[in-house]
Amino acid sequence: MTTAAYTALADQLNAAAADAARHQDRIAQHTGVKVRTIAHHPWLHAQIITLITALTSGTARLCPHIGPSPLVIHTAAWAPGHLVCSACVSALHPDGAEDSTCDRCRRPCSPIYPGMAQTGPILLAYGLCQRCARTTGLGHPAPAPTQRRR
Repeated sequence: MTTAAYTALADQLNAAAADAARHQDRIAQHTGVKVRTIAHHPWLHAQIITLITALTSGTARLCPHIGPSPLVIHTAAWAPGHLVCSACVSALHPDGAEDSTCDRCRRPCSPIYPGMAQTGPILLAYGLCQRCARTTGLGHPAPAPTQRRR
């Protein structure tokens, strides 16, 4: 790859990451949740490592719109290794049982405290029980009783 090609790819990756940040801001605005910056969290880090492992081992499930060019990619803790474009994000919706299961401790719970993390152009959605949300500081403090992870 030439220097110009590397520069073009880096520009595309930066644009996709900025677009992912805009997506996250719109989702936060829609749900009334403030976007926070968290430097490092071990559980989120483990989720990202699982994602990278799926991508590098060839076991990741990708929607047909994900190709070699950088774009916003969505994934979810309840669907490890499943990555989709913004048009296919509905493929990540959890079923009823999964939608009431904490992604961290795996216990059934109600309500679910939704969250999202961004790493580059990737948006990772998750849902936590009250205990895990408080313990980790990753969940929104007061979801509406009927709020779902979508």
